[in-house]
Amino acid sequence: MLAATLALLVAAPFATDVFDRVEPFDISDPESEVERVDATYAAVTGQRAEPEVLLLLEREGKGGPEPLAVARRLEAIEGIASTSTPDEEPGLISSDGDAAVVAGFLAAGAGRVEVGERVERAFASSPNVVAGGTAVAAAQIGERTERDTRRIELFAAPLLLLLLLFAFRSPAAAALPLALAGFSIVVTLALLSALAGAVDIDLFSLQVVTGLGVGLAIDYSMFVVARYRAEVAGGAAPEAALDRTMATAGRTVAYGAMTVATAMAALIIFPQQFLSSTGIAGAMVALLSGAAALIVLPALLKLLGPRVAPPDAERPDPLSGGSRFWAALSRRVMAEPVPVAMLALLLMLAVGSPALGGQLTTPDARVIPTDQSARIVDDAVRTRFDDLNASRMQVLLAAAEPDASRRARTEVEGLMGVESVSPPKVLGDGSSLLVVVADQDPLSDAAQDLLAEVRDAPWPNGTLVGGRAAELSDQRSSIGDVAPLVAAVVVITNLLLVFLMVRSLLLPLVSVGLNALTVIASYGIMVALFEHRATAELLGASVQDGIDVSVPILAFAVVFGLSTDYGIFLFSRISEARETAGSEQAAITEGLTLTGRLITTAAVIFSVAIGVNVFSGLVIVKEFAVAVAVAVLLDATVVRGLLVPTVLRLLGARAWWPEARQGTE
Repeated sequence: MLAATLALLVAAPFATDVFDRVEPFDISDPESEVERVDATYAAVTGQRAEPEVLLLLEREGKGGPEPLAVARRLEAIEGIASTSTPDEEPGLISSDGDAAVVAGFLAAGAGRVEVGERVERAFASSPNVVAGGTAVAAAQIGERTERDTRRIELFAAPLLLLLLLFAFRSPAAAALPLALAGFSIVVTLALLSALAGAVDIDLFSLQVVTGLGVGLAIDYSMFVVARYRAEVAGGAAPEAALDRTMATAGRTVAYGAMTVATAMAALIIFPQQFLSSTGIAGAMVALLSGAAALIVLPALLKLLGPRVAPPDAERPDPLSGGSRFWAALSRRVMAEPVPVAMLALLLMLAVGSPALGGQLTTPDARVIPTDQSARIVDDAVRTRFDDLNASRMQVLLAAAEPDASRRARTEVEGLMGVESVSPPKVLGDGSSLLVVVADQDPLSDAAQDLLAEVRDAPWPNGTLVGGRAAELSDQRSSIGDVAPLVAAVVVITNLLLVFLMVRSLLLPLVSVGLNALTVIASYGIMVALFEHRATAELLGASVQDGIDVSVPILAFAVVFGLSTDYGIFLFSRISEARETAGSEQAAITEGLTLTGRLITTAAVIFSVAIGVNVFSGLVIVKEFAVAVAVAVLLDATVVRGLLVPTVLRLLGARAWWPEARQGTE
């Protein structure tokens, strides 16, 4: 216990510093074509190809800010390489003539967030000037993430404590999960802060750490404390009860933590900073939550002793004393296993069916609240600046070869949706750049089709095509190329861990199949809620053109790991019951009776711990919170309450093959 306290004291200062050491949200693949266009252009010209600062100037009659004066102020900010004004580009004047934009290009190597913060501060008090663009949006996303994380933690802690008090009916027992959550989160954040000096850690990973850390610490401590109280209630001395608890529930927690950690660690395979660093953070907090439950919690149980026991010795423990509801449900569903299994399967598929029409998109300023300046500018550009809102594709030719590119230019100019193709601009290294302007939203399906046609045009060898549409296309392609490998790693490691836990060849396959159902259902819920205006606005978000391309992958890893976690806990109790029960059906009933209420309670508290992030101001955080919270609830009720007992009932003793003991039906 002393070692844990010392570790917490050492880690705390590093944990508080972590927000200053992480990188802004980044889902780009450094090796993608669009990133190579940006890197090559920046290396040659000293600035980036696309303007990342947009200053919206509202005109009042003939008054209002003077664009040239605003441009000079912008150029004086460190990190701004050049500017563009309405005098140079007529497209920077709104369609109604009542507004204008001054665009700023970042210098090569300049930090996007740092420049965005400087621009926001410089123009915060300027009348009729609103700061936006991707640099300002990145800064505001970072600031909002930090503020939301702290605010949500303060809001969630008392609510979780109340739920734990209701579950345990003991203040000492209720305080243990939150103490363990605090330990695992603080130590994880400290490790990430130290690791940030060697690898890029994405800002969003911190919200995953807090949500997942609280949920897992509560789950694991509930499993351990409930089993400890059950052993004490059964007449065991405290020392013997603790030994028995660690041999049973402790073993389950160890395997559960490894399943979540391996699922999260698989994300490291992705080249995207967002996914790989979130995988590192998630694996860390899962392992530390498990370690805290296996090392710190037993020490606390020894110190607290009887104070952890239920307050009323005359009444059974509400979590570990069994449940008449779950006993009756188990007997009922196993009496008609085929109809129940079919109904439960149809329910899960119905919930997941919206996934068939789901779209994947990439984040922009629309992920932040409407009162943020970057969102105000983005909305204005979309609705008032037809030329500025047009989709632009940068075509980078390896050399200035006008004759070689003429045929391709002519072909592209004739494509439906193309408004213009600029003459090649010769760059300093002999390469050349031309811009294709289209009349479509760069994130639309039409723009993606047009991008494919532009890239397929007969350009000279070595030609690269970038732009916003290319960014989405390359993100989809990069993630799609790696996703099968990541899924295979997650599935194989989960199969292996379930096999090592229950020593069955069939149960791991059952676990993976049911986990897949839960993942599909969670994605369907995301699509249904965030791609329809009424439900999106109900959740405090603007309707989205699609789900952020990274969220389904992240949700898959978390949901798959958690589903296996709950499955292992249920399988282990049924396995124990098989040693004394007279039949397979009796063992299933006993296992579900003893764990049904505990798993459901743990799932509800976990869903609250992660689900409170729906109050974040960022849509991507809302999507992740809803996906995981709903998946956990479905898994703990429909899957563990209906599908698992019916599948085990249909398989009978074969489910535990090659175990030597064969139960009777």
